[in-house]
Amino acid sequence: MKSNLVLRGLSCICDGLASFAEFLAGSDYDDGVEEDQNMNMTLYNGIPDKTVKFSKEVLDEFRKDVGRFRAETGGMLASAINEQVIDKCHFDTHSRNTSGTFYYDVDSMSVVFREWKAAGYITNGIYHSHPRGVTQPSYHDISSALLHIDFFGLEYFYLPIIQPDRRGLYMMYFYIVRKKDGNLDVTLSYVLEAMPDGYRYPPFRRWNRTYSIRQLYSYRESIDRPVAKTEDRKKTVAAECSFAIPNIQMASDTARETPDPIKKDTTETKENSEMAEKAIAREENDVQTPTQEYFTKVSSLYPSKVLDKVIVCVGTGGARSFLENCARSGFRNYILMDADVVSPSNIATQGVFISEMGKKKVEVIRDRILDINPDATVICVDKFLDDTVSDDEFMGYMAQFPDKKPTDYLILGCTDNFEAQKRSSLLALKYGTPYLAAMMYEGGAAAEIIFVYPGVTESCPRCLLRERFEKYENGFVNDVDSSACPIFATERMNALKGYIALMLLMYGEDPENPFSRMLDDVKNRNFVEIRLTPYLKDSKLGIGLFDRVFSDASRYVYFDETLWVPQHPDRPEFGAETCKLCGGTGDLTTLQDKWKTVDTRYIRFDSTPESRSVAQIKLERVAAGLDGAPITID
Repeated sequence: MKSNLVLRGLSCICDGLASFAEFLAGSDYDDGVEEDQNMNMTLYNGIPDKTVKFSKEVLDEFRKDVGRFRAETGGMLASAINEQVIDKCHFDTHSRNTSGTFYYDVDSMSVVFREWKAAGYITNGIYHSHPRGVTQPSYHDISSALLHIDFFGLEYFYLPIIQPDRRGLYMMYFYIVRKKDGNLDVTLSYVLEAMPDGYRYPPFRRWNRTYSIRQLYSYRESIDRPVAKTEDRKKTVAAECSFAIPNIQMASDTARETPDPIKKDTTETKENSEMAEKAIAREENDVQTPTQEYFTKVSSLYPSKVLDKVIVCVGTGGARSFLENCARSGFRNYILMDADVVSPSNIATQGVFISEMGKKKVEVIRDRILDINPDATVICVDKFLDDTVSDDEFMGYMAQFPDKKPTDYLILGCTDNFEAQKRSSLLALKYGTPYLAAMMYEGGAAAEIIFVYPGVTESCPRCLLRERFEKYENGFVNDVDSSACPIFATERMNALKGYIALMLLMYGEDPENPFSRMLDDVKNRNFVEIRLTPYLKDSKLGIGLFDRVFSDASRYVYFDETLWVPQHPDRPEFGAETCKLCGGTGDLTTLQDKWKTVDTRYIRFDSTPESRSVAQIKLERVAAGLDGAPITID
C-alpha cells in the first residue's frame, strides 16, 4: 500500500451468522466484584477476561445510539496511550443501513480518523449491532477484521457485537481478534449487560475459534470483484464483506502523519498486502437491492402481518427445504431447535452440502434463510427438545418475538424421535398455537402429516395417533431411520407440509385469499397420508387404505396420491375410549387454562388424575420419597 494513500473511511456489513446466545444475571461492572458462582457451569462456562475494558463514558454512549437503535448500526473504537482501555468511540450517523447490512460513510469518517490521529488515539476496533439472537462473528467478519489488522499495523482488533434494546439496556458480546502463529485467534472475552443503574457481567458460554490467516486471505481473494478498468473507476472493489476499507488518496500531509502498516520486505507480507488492498475499497455507486424486491412476484399472496408470524421448527434436518421455501415466501421470523450436526450420511437424505460437514444444522439453515431473506430474524437453539428443556425455557425463545398472540406462532414437530414429537405437540396445546407434525414411513413408502389448530380442529395429536402413543407408553422402541428413503420422498412431504403451513398461518387473515379459508374445509380431516410407492399395500407396512379408496379409479391412479382422512375426538360415542390427553371434548382451547401451571415434561397418560401444578406435584413426590419420578397427569 503506497505511503501517499491513507484511510478515508470504513464500511461494515454485518450479515448475522450466528447461533442464539443465552444469558443470565451476573456481577456488577466492577473489577472488585466476583462473578456469579451459581451459574450452570455446563451452559455458562465462560470466565470473564477483563484485561481489556471500556471506559464508562463509552458504555454510556452506547446507550444513546447503537444500544438503543434497531440493528444494524455502529461505529469505530479507539484507545489513548493504554490500548487495553477503550476510551473513544464514534457513532456513524451518516452510515447506509439495512436490516442486515451496515456501511460507513466515507467522508464523515475520514474527518474522525484525522482528528483521532492528531490527538494520539489508536483506532483499534469496530462496534456494531446485530439482529436479535445473532451474537457471534461470522467467517466473513473475521476475514475482514484481518484486513483492518493489516491496514492499521496491529496485532489485534476489538470486535464487540451489540444486542440492542430500545430502552438502551443493551447486551454486549466483546470479542478480541489476535494474530498468533499464522492464525487469528478469536475469543469471547466477556459479556456486558447494561442495567438501569449500571453495568454487570452476566454468565456466558465460552467461545473461542482459531482461523488460518492464509485461508482467510484465500477466502478474501476468492470473493474479490475484478478491478475496474476505466479511468474514473480505478479502485479495487471488495466483495460482499463484513468490513471493507476504502483505499482513498488524501492530502500528502495527512499521509505523512498516518503510519503505513505494510512496509515489510518479506514476500509473504507483500502478497498479504496485495490481497488486503484488493479487498479494501468498495465501489461508491454500489447499490443494495431492497429486500422487498426479491418477493415482488408473491407479494400479493401473503399479507405482511402473516409474514411476520413466527415459525418454530423442532428438528430441522429433513425440514430444510421447507424452511428455505418459507424464506422464499417472505416469512421473516424463525426459531430453529436442533442439536445435531451435518454428517456424511445426510448428503443423500437431506438438503445439505459437503462444505457444511460438521457444522450445526440450525446454523447452516439459518445462513441459507438469511441468504434468501436478509430481513429474516433466525434464533438458533442448539438443543434437542428433551427433559433438560423446561417449558419456561421454551417460552423464553418464543418471547424473543414480543407482542405476539398464540396464533402468530406455528410450532412444527419435524424430528424422528417420538418423545420430542409428543412434547412439541403438548407445548403447542399448552400455549394455544397451531401445530403441524410430519413423519416419513420406513423406506420412504409413505408419509403422514397431522395438524392441529385449537378452537378449530377437534382431534388432538393423541386422538390422531392413539395406537402409536399407546405403543410407546408400553415400551415400544423404534429402530427405523431414513435408510433407503429417496430424497424425493422427503421433498414431496415437505411440499405438502408447506401448503398446510400456509393454511394454518393464513387462517382467517384475508377473506379474499383461498389459503385463509382452507382450514374450515378440512378441520375434521387433520390426518393426511401420502402414498409414495404403488406397492404400499404389499409392503412391510401393509397399508391398504389407498387401494380401497381408489378401487373404482385404479386406471387413473398409480401412486403419489394424498388422502385427508376423516377424524373425530376419542370418546365412547365414536367407539373409542376417552382420550387421556384432551378428554375427547373437541375443544382443545381448554388445555391452555388446564395446563397453565403444568410443565409438559411431567405429563403422562397412564392414568387420569385431576390436573395439578408442578409445585404441588413436586411436594407430593418429595413427601412420598418419589422425587424425580414422572408425573402422571391428565
